[in-house]
Amino acid sequence: MTVNVHQEVPREHAQGALMKKLIVLAMIMAVIVLVAALVRAQGPANDLKPTFISPTPGLYVSGWPAFTVSYPKEWVELVRGPVAVFAAGAARADVPPNMGLPMLAIDVFPSTDALEDWAEHYMHFWVMIATDVKVLSDKPSRLKDGTLAREQELEWVIKNGPKANVFQFMTKRESTWVAVILMAAEGKLGADVKSIAYSLTFQPDREKPVQVPPDVRAFLDMFCADRVSVDVTAVMEHYSDRFLNSGMSQAVIERASRDYDPTFPSFAPHRGIISQEATVTVFEAHGDKAYVDGFFLVKAKGDATALKEPMRFQQIINEHGEWKWFGNQR
Repeated sequence: MTVNVHQEVPREHAQGALMKKLIVLAMIMAVIVLVAALVRAQGPANDLKPTFISPTPGLYVSGWPAFTVSYPKEWVELVRGPVAVFAAGAARADVPPNMGLPMLAIDVFPSTDALEDWAEHYMHFWVMIATDVKVLSDKPSRLKDGTLAREQELEWVIKNGPKANVFQFMTKRESTWVAVILMAAEGKLGADVKSIAYSLTFQPDREKPVQVPPDVRAFLDMFCADRVSVDVTAVMEHYSDRFLNSGMSQAVIERASRDYDPTFPSFAPHRGIISQEATVTVFEAHGDKAYVDGFFLVKAKGDATALKEPMRFQQIINEHGEWKWFGNQR
């Protein structure tokens, strides 16, 4: 009996020790998981994916140029016009979108104009959609990191719509302009809404060029060459028949290309372009489609410097072994 008692005691101790080890191991694993989650939450900016690939409520993430803009999480993404790269706004079942509730639009475009001239740049757009346009204020400003900016407050009456109050915020990096436009129909926009514009944060560490598959590189190079050649028919061969970008079909793009309206973001073969090169900063393949973002370095006849023109169409599609522009449709 004595021997049996001595044999049972070590077994109980062993079971207790094993249980303690399992508990400690579980705690260690929990800490590892928490630390990993914290690292991901505080990860570098270049871990962010553009909104088109991975939407995050309340945060717009631009592919190129790389920047973010924060807005209320309860706002919903809106159908944007051909100029804007993103639009969102407050939503209510009894009020149609864009008709009174606060909304946000973001635009990106190349220009050599000075910041103090940007109001004039936009004015010809505003008179197309509104009447009684009044400029209430126009003054210089800065982003949180000190980047020069300019803000402007306006009021106007939307054609076939309500009176609107507008806060426009513009900044630029080199020759690339970023405009954040906020609009509402009731009273002046408050500091809480204006803070959306001031949340704009550039993240140049996300702008490093990336390698793309050889067939994608060949597609981009040929597109650039055809655009420089001013051969509209050749350029349009690079668009899918199913192309759709913010409501613009392939036919709309072709018509704008042939008529060439310089205010229309059409990727038209601009008269006077002498060189164009594609730089890709974001690429992610999804089956027969791929998200591609970056810029075209465009040099025009008579210009001292080349401009970086954003790739606005975001998606390409492989049709019968050939890549073509597909647009921002999901």
